[in-house]
Amino acid sequence: MRIFSRRQTTDIPDMTLVQPRERHKYDFFSALAKALLIFLLAYGALGGFLSALDIEYSSGLCMLALFIIALLLSAVYETEKRWLENLASSACFLLYLYLAVSRYRLINNGFFAIVNRVYEISRQYLGVTDGFVYSLNADETYTTVTMFALFWGMVSIILLNIMMQTKCSLFKAVLLTLPPYAVLFYFDRSPNLIYVLFLLMGYFTAAILQSAGVRENLSKQIRYTLPLTAVAAILIVRTVSLVLPERIYRYAVPKNTVKEASEEDMVRFAQYGIMALFRRSGASAGVSGGLLSKDAAVMPTYETVLKVRYTPYDYQNVYLKAFTGKEYTGDRWTPAELRLSEDGAMEMSMSIRRDSYAESRENGGDILQGRGVMEVERMKADDAYDYRPYYTDSAETEKHGSVSVYVYYPAVSGTDIPASEPDDAFLEVPLSCRTAVAGICREAGFSGTEEEIAGQIVSFFRDNYSYTMRPGFYIGDPDYITHFLTENKRGYCTHFASAATMLFREMGIPARYVEGYAFSYSDVLEGAVLVEGADYHDYYDGYAPLGETAFVELEIPDSYAHAWVEIYVKEKGWIAVDPTPAQTSQEEMSSFWDSFMNGGNDDTDLNIPTGNWNAYLEGALGGTGYILAGAAAFFLIGLGAAGLRRTLKERRLPARERVKLEYGRILSYLAKHHPNYQRLRTLQEQIEWIRRHSRREITDEQADALYQIYFAENVSCDCDALFRQLRKIRKELV
Repeated sequence: MRIFSRRQTTDIPDMTLVQPRERHKYDFFSALAKALLIFLLAYGALGGFLSALDIEYSSGLCMLALFIIALLLSAVYETEKRWLENLASSACFLLYLYLAVSRYRLINNGFFAIVNRVYEISRQYLGVTDGFVYSLNADETYTTVTMFALFWGMVSIILLNIMMQTKCSLFKAVLLTLPPYAVLFYFDRSPNLIYVLFLLMGYFTAAILQSAGVRENLSKQIRYTLPLTAVAAILIVRTVSLVLPERIYRYAVPKNTVKEASEEDMVRFAQYGIMALFRRSGASAGVSGGLLSKDAAVMPTYETVLKVRYTPYDYQNVYLKAFTGKEYTGDRWTPAELRLSEDGAMEMSMSIRRDSYAESRENGGDILQGRGVMEVERMKADDAYDYRPYYTDSAETEKHGSVSVYVYYPAVSGTDIPASEPDDAFLEVPLSCRTAVAGICREAGFSGTEEEIAGQIVSFFRDNYSYTMRPGFYIGDPDYITHFLTENKRGYCTHFASAATMLFREMGIPARYVEGYAFSYSDVLEGAVLVEGADYHDYYDGYAPLGETAFVELEIPDSYAHAWVEIYVKEKGWIAVDPTPAQTSQEEMSSFWDSFMNGGNDDTDLNIPTGNWNAYLEGALGGTGYILAGAAAFFLIGLGAAGLRRTLKERRLPARERVKLEYGRILSYLAKHHPNYQRLRTLQEQIEWIRRHSRREITDEQADALYQIYFAENVSCDCDALFRQLRKIRKELV
């Protein structure tokens, strides 16, 4: 070539750029070593986490299954046969997808069983007495946790195997395996030592291979390195345990300031769950005075706000009324004035029940009406409201500091009540939700008497809507009731009560929104305590469906805050209707004393309550979805980071080296996909072959430039232009 004519006195021998590939020799023990390293990392994280939580599962089955998967992937990769690698990866992906789809119920229940255990441990550590838990749809926690552990371990092994295709990165190994231990460290939970050794052996091996810059024969290098790191890990753990035992460590190491600063958030986590860490503006529980929260969740603190002392008299829920809403404005309810035409009808109902009780007492006949005394003690409840039972005699109400004593006449009989007509405002449906409300009424076909329609609305919500304390985020600014009825179809009590109020009004039934506190018969059986020295007859007299019970005290946490509806029924006045679906199945009623002494449990075998399908799907993305999303995110981020790092590294190279790199990629591709190309020994032969098989012509000037780049000391050609040309050729060949 002419660019060398002034420098050469003899012909330059041909330079072989592509050597024939040597036959690969399979090394099973190297594949076994790599599989063992992947297994140690994956199962060290999984087993250590579950052992520290004291969760029972089939560890032997998990270890065997995960090691087999790791060995399969490593053994196939060691063959260096791309088609076999692709086949094995596809098979693992199909198995992964099959488990995710066909066993998602078991996997999700296992995930939520583990989450419930984390919540329990966090409450024990932080001294929180009550908190949020997930209802499970399977009784066999052992089986479901095993299924989730297999799924988790399989994902970890696949990701670790991808990470170790070409090199071993300590950072990626730690990122994939150590995060679960953060929960254990925070709550002072110690995993079994064997799992700590697993992780240390994996980390030490990854650190040595990374520091040595091993990129070729990775499996073989693992085979020689892993035994040494195993000995080192055992010696280090043993030495640390002798020099710094746990009791000395806890005394010598000061409390972490970051941990102290985060304890408030951890308390919220223990009480409500993981959403409390990300959504700080979630609505708190308690009486809001008609304010409707559009946040993602309601987050109670589970602190005691009231103490109620009374005598249980009925199986029905007890409601302590605090706020009555009149007009709906889209984001709140305005308070109803305590005038005769509005709230006075309730007092009229009370007075007639009081007269019925007094008349029965005077005549000595059967008393069909009861009279009770209830003491309500404020703890942390809002002082702006009274928390009184229904049908309270205001004239007999007494206040002693933070304790209010109410005399009330519960509606335990079917007494007819002549009452005045309510205000027309209780029939108004605002334009903001009228279309949605009218559409629901037409769709459901409500009809009949006031009480028949009430039953139909309650059934409609139970069959078509689901209860959740996490209804999700509002997108945009939709009307509160419209969004609930037509789009979200799930929510908590304020959603159901607000929507039901408008449904009643659309059907021509006066209705109003009510807030307060409510507790059930089972709450009393499980949480109430007897008040010593109290005489039942001093606090209740007359007819009671439960018969004679006892004077008890029940602590009311803010999570008992509730919203319901009052509708006006002729001859009965205002009556309470609770449209919110129950969270648990209705239990069989038994005598008060049998149930109370047994803590509310009539059976010795406790079954985990089964929620409806919609409520279950609310958390369907919990276990499986979190892992799928996390695995996909990690994989995509890893690909993006690797590509960006490679691009930046190439851009920093001299233009001459970039041309060599690009031409080398062309040669690698051709050697792999065209066996005849391996017989081409010289640069000239290679260029001629590319000219025949590529639609782009390599000119004589470009060929001369390649000779300069490979053989000349200095180059005078445009390397950047040649690099772009070679990249176009490579894309066409591929």
